Amino acid sequence: MTWMPLISFIAAALAGVCGAMGFGSGTVLLLYLTFCLSVDQQTAQGINLLFFLPAAFLALTVYLAGRDLPLRRAGGLLLCALPGAALGYALLSVLPVALLRRFFGAFLIVLAIKEFLSLKKTKKQPTFR
Repeated sequence: MTWMPLISFIAAALAGVCGAMGFGSGTVLLLYLTFCLSVDQQTAQGINLLFFLPAAFLALTVYLAGRDLPLRRAGGLLLCALPGAALGYALLSVLPVALLRRFFGAFLIVLAIKEFLSLKKTKKQPTFR
């Protein structure tokens, strides 16, 4: 018996829970796909996008129903995000996979440092609800 289907199910569920709580579920999923399953970076990003779309739609529906999302701000962000996504895809098809992995790793390191410094600056302790 192989444990990979169960482990994959747990990883997907964990990514979904993280996404629902506002964490970067893509980070969890990309790390699992590339490190544990040895999926190439481009395929992992495509899978992550397919995973993200239903979760994003559900989150958008919940936020709109609760009137927690200012539509003007969301529309402006969307207008900026779509060309950014197209540019990212264009770069993805041109750049070598090794460079993409380095960029992604550097992004995660910068994000972790930023989060750590913002906690230190406000002297807030992370809260888990």
